[in-house]
Amino acid sequence: MKTTRTVTACLIALFWLLHVNAAAMTNEELLRMSFIDDEIYVVRLENGDILSGAIVEFSEDDTGAYVRVASVVGRAKIYAKEIHSIYSSEADYRHRHRGYILPTAIPIGNDAFISLIEGVLPYAGVGVGDWLSITAGRTLVPGIAWSEQVSLVNAKFTVHTAPHGLVEGGEQYYAVGINGGWLNDVNFLGHVYGVATFTGKRTQATLMMFAKVAGKDNYTIKAGNFFGPSAFPLPNGTFGVGIGLDTRFPEMRNLHVVGELWNADLTRPANTALYLGLRLTSRAVASDFGFTIVQGPFVVPAVAFAWTPWD
Repeated sequence: MKTTRTVTACLIALFWLLHVNAAAMTNEELLRMSFIDDEIYVVRLENGDILSGAIVEFSEDDTGAYVRVASVVGRAKIYAKEIHSIYSSEADYRHRHRGYILPTAIPIGNDAFISLIEGVLPYAGVGVGDWLSITAGRTLVPGIAWSEQVSLVNAKFTVHTAPHGLVEGGEQYYAVGINGGWLNDVNFLGHVYGVATFTGKRTQATLMMFAKVAGKDNYTIKAGNFFGPSAFPLPNGTFGVGIGLDTRFPEMRNLHVVGELWNADLTRPANTALYLGLRLTSRAVASDFGFTIVQGPFVVPAVAFAWTPWD
C-alpha cells in the first residue's frame, strides 16, 4: 500500500506541475495561427484567466500581435505577450474520448494518454487518426499474486460522425468495439459493443450496449488474502448497458461533473453500479474524484488521474 500511496502522490504533484504556466506566446507564433469564422476558441492567459468566444479581429500594432475575442465580458483585445495558449473549444478538452471508465464514441485521435485508476490500475491508450482507439491496463494490487490480477484490452472503431448532437451545433459520434478482460489470468471474458455519443455546448451524453461473446459461462475468482474463491455466472450471450454523462460547469471551464451507470447483465437489475464525481482538467491532465455505489449497497471512493502529453 505504501507503493500505491507514493505513486498516487507523484501523480497529484505532476498534475499541479503541468498547470504551471509556460512561456507566453510570441508575436511570431500568434501571427502564424489561423482562425475560422464563428468557431469558439479558448484563450488561456498567462495570469491564469480563461476567455472563450469567437476571434473577431486578428492583427498587430505598435505594441505587438493581438486577437480580439468576443467573450461574455465584451470584445477583449489580448496581446501575444499576455497569451499562454489558444485552442478551439473542441480541441481544448482532450479527455472527451472517455468518462470515468466508460469509453465514449469519440476517438482518441492523434493523442495518447496514461492514467492511474483507483491507485492500483495503470491504464493507457493511443489513437490512430479519427477512427481507431486502443486502450489497455492491468491492476497492480499489493499483496495479490501476479496471476490473480485483472487485465483489460479494448479496441474501439469510430465509424461515423454527423452534425447536430444534443443541440444544433453539437455532434453525433458512433463507434463499435471489442474488448477482452482477465479476472485472474485463467478467467478470460470477451465482449463486443456499440456506443453512441451526442455532444452539446457543455455536455456530452453516451449510451453503450454490449454483449459477452467469449469465455466461460461460470467464473471463480480470488484475490490473495482479500477474499477467497468467489463464484458467479456470466454466460455468453449476456447483454449489458452503460450510460455516461459529462457536463462542464457554466462559469468554470476546467470543472466537470461526470456520471456513469453500468449493468453487465440486464437480467439482474440489482447488479447495477452508479458512479458520480467531479473532473478537474487542463489540456494535459484530468483528475477524477467521486464515489461508486454498488450492490449492497456499498459506497466505494473513486479517484483517477490521466495525462495526455505531446500537446
